[in-house]
Amino acid sequence: MGKVFLFGIDGAPPELIFGKWLEDLPNIKKLMGKGAYAKINSAIPPSTIVAWNSMISGKDTSEIGIFSYTKNKEGRLVNSNDIKCRLMWDILDRAGKRSIVLYVPLTYPVKQINGCMVSGFMTPGIDSNCVYPERLRDKIKSLGNADIFFDVAVGLAGHKGLDIDTLIKKTYEMTDMQIELLKDLLVKEEWDFFMAVMIGTDRLQHMLWRHFDETHRRFIKDSPHKNALKDYYAYLDKRLGEVLEMLDDDTGVIVTSDHGMIKQEGKININNWLIDQGYLKLKKEITEKTRFSADLVDMDHTIAYGGGAYNARVYINKEKVGEDYERIKKEIADKLKEIPDDKGNPIDTKIYFSEDIYKDDSDPECPDLTIYFDDLRWASNPDLGQEGLYSWKTALGADSAGHSRQGSFVICNGGVLNKGDIGEIEIKQVAPTILKILDVEIPDDIEVEPIEVV
Repeated sequence: MGKVFLFGIDGAPPELIFGKWLEDLPNIKKLMGKGAYAKINSAIPPSTIVAWNSMISGKDTSEIGIFSYTKNKEGRLVNSNDIKCRLMWDILDRAGKRSIVLYVPLTYPVKQINGCMVSGFMTPGIDSNCVYPERLRDKIKSLGNADIFFDVAVGLAGHKGLDIDTLIKKTYEMTDMQIELLKDLLVKEEWDFFMAVMIGTDRLQHMLWRHFDETHRRFIKDSPHKNALKDYYAYLDKRLGEVLEMLDDDTGVIVTSDHGMIKQEGKININNWLIDQGYLKLKKEITEKTRFSADLVDMDHTIAYGGGAYNARVYINKEKVGEDYERIKKEIADKLKEIPDDKGNPIDTKIYFSEDIYKDDSDPECPDLTIYFDDLRWASNPDLGQEGLYSWKTALGADSAGHSRQGSFVICNGGVLNKGDIGEIEIKQVAPTILKILDVEIPDDIEVEPIEVV
């Protein structure tokens, strides 16, 4: 019986991995030459916590039950208990298969599985419910600074508050510890499915993009950090090579990302726009920079309000608009598409209606409209207290890159055919492909087909 090893590189863009930096990534290049590779179309939205869970469930965002990092109605961060569907290890448990699951986003708090689990970047600390079995806690503490084992800084976007040198140093330190635990469990534990997600790439890309991308409007010429991101990818490729040497050719190997990255031109203040257009009314005027909360909205006089970070979300107040819902939704969508950039130039804005992209849009957390301003080159800023339509940072800080629609996917060994470039695949196809390699029956509720490489 085969095994599958999945190495996740958060946010790895195909333009860099398969193109500009390929010669600096000999191990990934070798895998591409032996098997198949593709651009992977991410979930809608291409959010880290949504996309990874779509990959390992074969489900869309609505079936997972997670649309953003927060529950709007409850004002709290989401966690693993909010996931509504079965994930890979749940399916494999029933088939008697053993899984090792490391650093996968939204696995906190961890669940008891047939195998081992260490949670991902939203973990509050090493002494929380972050490991199964319990013996892994002391192992992590022995590796180094456990305070940055799960992420480089405390808080959901804590990395945005670090200076660049500190961010780079902590990213390497975090990754070294994560790889060491990975290698230890790889040889000491029995497993059929092994998955680990490296978050360091995401942290560096958000903050370092303008240091190397000469087309970036805030490009830093002659930055001392101009090669820092490429160097980290080369380092990660080297560590991947160490891991690959520990695997045999009967093990299917997948190296993949959840989404890609793209330079960020700026942010469009979605709630300012809704206020200006007469769709949103607040309970009181807000003049200081404030994180948006639905508690601030005067629902009796509001037609719609916004959320989202790299993409925008618009929620229509259905109780107020009643039978005008369809008309209002289309009206808002048409107006959003007319928003130009800050210089008055038209932009390529994509808008998705919930009923067109989700199997079940009945969840109250499900946005009526999902908006990719300029195909995600412009981000959304839902925060309040900033004047005008455009801004360059949120209440949490600034980015120089955001998430893009397509990530990178490579698969080889374990019976995978040498098919080279297979074009594009859907992120939901990864789950049934893994099950096929493992010779496990694909559940009827996974409706997408495996990738035709096995």
